[in-house]
Amino acid sequence: MSDSFSANITINAAPAKVWQTLTDTKIMTQWLGDSDMEIEVHTTWQINSPIIIKGFHHVQFKNKGVVLVFDKERKLSFTHLDSVSDLPDIPESYSTLTFTFEPIDESTHLTLNIQNFPTESIRKHLEFYWKTTLVMIKNKVEN
Repeated sequence: MSDSFSANITINAAPAKVWQTLTDTKIMTQWLGDSDMEIEVHTTWQINSPIIIKGFHHVQFKNKGVVLVFDKERKLSFTHLDSVSDLPDIPESYSTLTFTFEPIDESTHLTLNIQNFPTESIRKHLEFYWKTTLVMIKNKVEN
């Protein structure tokens, strides 16, 4: 099993607008899940600070991680542990999500790389979720 997954999408907007959509915690709640989901995002985006995504979608959840990279309009990276997984809170249980921004004319080529899947079901879930969510991000930015 490969220990990484990559997906990319071209968004018809400047990196600044894509960056804002990915890092403004109020905007994040609009693309992280369905419109009927209750979601809160808490982070300062300081390196080594926590990122907490909590809410309700069929069950209560509280996903957490740590901000690793915050390079404005270039690269964003943080770790991720899904509370629904019931995995222990140890480094091996966390996946790492890295977004890379590449300006192309008036657009942004956004690449997501996810590394470290503690289980095969987490890998499948993250791949499915992020393939769909990248399209939601694109739609949010462009509309």
